[in-house]
Amino acid sequence: MELFIPGLIVFIVAAIFIFLILPRLGTTVLVVACIIALLAAGINHYSMFYSEYSLSTWQNGLFTYAPWIILLLAFFFIIAAIIFIFKGGEISSLSTPMALLQSNVQSSVENMPAASSATNPLTAAINSGINAVASPVAPVNNALRVANNASRPPNAQRVNNSAKAKSPNIPGAGFPASQL
Repeated sequence: MELFIPGLIVFIVAAIFIFLILPRLGTTVLVVACIIALLAAGINHYSMFYSEYSLSTWQNGLFTYAPWIILLLAFFFIIAAIIFIFKGGEISSLSTPMALLQSNVQSSVENMPAASSATNPLTAAINSGINAVASPVAPVNNALRVANNASRPPNAQRVNNSAKAKSPNIPGAGFPASQL
């Protein structure tokens, strides 16, 4: 088995680029880089397989049907949009697919059973075991927290309480995802 060194070097450089440089680039730079890479790959592919493309003639007969197919599709989409927007002669309250999707999600959430009904004997036993173990520990933890706060000066308690922030929802981000 022969190890192809240039391919290995390209693989290592690509891995370094993907894991170290790519996540730090902005979306506009990534979109432009992807478009350039796609164009370069298309040009390379076409230049490599030019002879196969020039010999392939089966699709030449379809050129005469292309305008009629596009025209038919355009009419279909226009008529479908008109029918979808004006149902029964009036504008429907659920005239967009997103509104229809939102109403279906809302009705399915309303019809969901309660979370307490989703337990079976195994999960009920696990939950009762966890609650039995956690219940004697909670008062001890609360007593330790009160004792630690009582031994500190009043200013330290305020600083400690203000420093307690929620853990970020996205690892590496210093704020919750709702504020993105």
